[in-house]
Amino acid sequence: MDGTGRDDVAVVFGAGGGIGGALVAALAGDRRFAAVIGLGRGSAPRFDLLDEASIAEAVRAVAARGAIRLAIDATGFLHDEAQMPEKSLRELDACRLARSFALNAIGPALLMKHLLPALPREGRAVFATLSARVGSIGDNRLGGWYGYRASKAALNQFVRTAAVELA
Repeated sequence: MDGTGRDDVAVVFGAGGGIGGALVAALAGDRRFAAVIGLGRGSAPRFDLLDEASIAEAVRAVAARGAIRLAIDATGFLHDEAQMPEKSLRELDACRLARSFALNAIGPALLMKHLLPALPREGRAVFATLSARVGSIGDNRLGGWYGYRASKAALNQFVRTAAVELA
């Protein structure tokens, strides 16, 4: 993206998921990048949103490969076998809410903490994170999905605040 492509790197955090995997596959043929790196809990280095040390190490490892010109955070958590989205207030649970915030807001914020300072100061560098329309406070007509909605709204605020700081 700086025009040379000699050491430009693209990285997708959350590459083990469907969207992240598709992004890695789509970027793999892009000749603007010397390397396209997909990171997740099963990659080397390991990238785990619940482990700040793994986040910092993953960023260091990617930065050692070249200038990070494109970084995409394709992480996100809606539900799994142990946790479904809440449909009503009576389903709210502090531990499940904390997990949603840890995976959808706090982890990505820690990624920004370590990643954004590692982006090159010269030339163009892009960071993108996937949020969700349901994270919009103004666009909530259906209710439900309390933890997911609130954590994605928090992610949006983290991104906006970081953008103001970096401007």
